Amino acid sequence: MDASTRLEAHAIIDCLVADGQTFSREKARRLIELVPITRHRRLSYIGAFKSRGSSFRAHAASVGDVNLQGEPYEKKVTLNVPPSHKIGGYVVTHTPGHIAIELMWSNTQSDHTGQACAMTYDARTREPEAMSIAVQKTLTVLFIRLAYVSFVPWKTLDSSRM
Repeated sequence: MDASTRLEAHAIIDCLVADGQTFSREKARRLIELVPITRHRRLSYIGAFKSRGSSFRAHAASVGDVNLQGEPYEKKVTLNVPPSHKIGGYVVTHTPGHIAIELMWSNTQSDHTGQACAMTYDARTREPEAMSIAVQKTLTVLFIRLAYVSFVPWKTLDSSRM
């Protein structure tokens, strides 16, 4: 994507994700045209393994108890993830019938609710259908906490034609 295309796509995305219950059909159609389509991958996975850093507690002469904390460990894992485009402050992935829009810095947040959205459209006619927003949920099993993101309905098409 060249710079002018990115700027236009960024302006459209800002309009689509703005507050409100509806989104513009014409702006959605234009975004579908602008962002290159990548091949759909049936199964993909993005995850992160996090652990606390090591700690060391000792007694130092003439100082007292000393507690040293090591750096936390984080390992990111991706499997079969489609290519994405960085557009302004967003990371956009376009597969047939689906455009995923995520805030570029969303991985710095512990809760991903509201940090991403998706627009669905008919892949054959390229007619926009609806937008959904990310909601993070957590499942705890014994001492393992699994956080996952699901998408819930958010916006419908604006009934007026532009």
